[in-house]
Amino acid sequence: MKTRLIKIVLVAIAISVAGTHAVWALGFRNPDQNARATGQGEAFTAQADDASAIYYNPAGLTQQTGSQLTSGGYLDFAGSQFRGAANVNNTSTSFLPQFYFATDFGRTNSPWRVGLGFNVPFGSQSDLGANGYFKNLVTKSSLAVYNIAPSVAYRFNDHFSLGVDLNVYHGDSMFEQEVAAYGNAVYHFQGSGDAVGATVGALYKFNDQHTLGAVYRSPFTINFTDYAVLHGVLPASPAHASINFPQSVALGYAYRPIPKLKLEVDVEWTNWDPLNTVQVKANNPFLSAASPYNWKDSFFYEFGTQYELNDRWTVRAGYIFSENSVPDSTYSPTLPDADRHVLSAGLGYKIKWLQIDVAYQYSFTTAHTVTGSPYGLSDGRWTSDGHALCASSTIHF
Repeated sequence: MKTRLIKIVLVAIAISVAGTHAVWALGFRNPDQNARATGQGEAFTAQADDASAIYYNPAGLTQQTGSQLTSGGYLDFAGSQFRGAANVNNTSTSFLPQFYFATDFGRTNSPWRVGLGFNVPFGSQSDLGANGYFKNLVTKSSLAVYNIAPSVAYRFNDHFSLGVDLNVYHGDSMFEQEVAAYGNAVYHFQGSGDAVGATVGALYKFNDQHTLGAVYRSPFTINFTDYAVLHGVLPASPAHASINFPQSVALGYAYRPIPKLKLEVDVEWTNWDPLNTVQVKANNPFLSAASPYNWKDSFFYEFGTQYELNDRWTVRAGYIFSENSVPDSTYSPTLPDADRHVLSAGLGYKIKWLQIDVAYQYSFTTAHTVTGSPYGLSDGRWTSDGHALCASSTIHF
């Protein structure tokens, strides 16, 4: 009996390590990395004309002259609702910082551009409460993957540019749960690790009206290593869990019917299929387990526009449809994934050397009825929605 309960616990542990409550139907990926892009539904692959091109399409750096310093953040207020064996409402707040610097070193006519970026492309957090319905699956969890990205871009001619990032990742993971078999003793896991990947972007400008963009982000694996402990029952033991993060491909087309108006549509594919099994391994064999995920690849479709009212003010709007990545058989309360609709609006203000951009985002899922989740604990009707604010400032010098 105890062995079976330990296995149930460890299945939940593996789920919690690899997934935290997120706004998107994108697993635990965070695509919102700049207010200009967020305001127009992240449809920015074929535009990418500020320093945040380091993330959205590094080839876009060749559109800039001089030096730019862009910094900001994304503040998310997310909520999910579960109606099943119990009624559970969960809310969370998270903040994702962003920083980008790009320069031509004062050589305006040079075809080369270099940059350095920092962001948090994966992860979020949840707190389901120590006395909640899901306490024997998870009470608290967090996952954050930080990315430092030196970047270089080269303009071959007036039409075609290429750009490359080296992505240096650092990840932190933590979760807690209560174990009923041991009087609700608290199980705690935490780990950190590093990995390296790459991003390659291309930009082709047919003329002033039509532009194509493409971006490839490589997969990477982080081995989260530190310890696990079941307080008061099992002492701390060295433990680790490896997570495969996905590769992705984005394609974008921008159309400018008049110089002040841009319309763009992007399609992005995220390759979650390799995330089949996460293994939690500890020196204490009672804290080791293998858990199936069987996540599926997903697409999200982005539509955005921006209009320059005058030399100082710009307005933006966008819509995204994001596909579900998580099957019912591995559904977890820390990641209530579903098909999601996202609406956004943005505003920009620019003077000679400074640009301020803000965006508001509202997202909601279609109702998703789960059956066949691990031990039936997540079986029921799930919905979620979220509000988010994003702001950034860009200094030109």
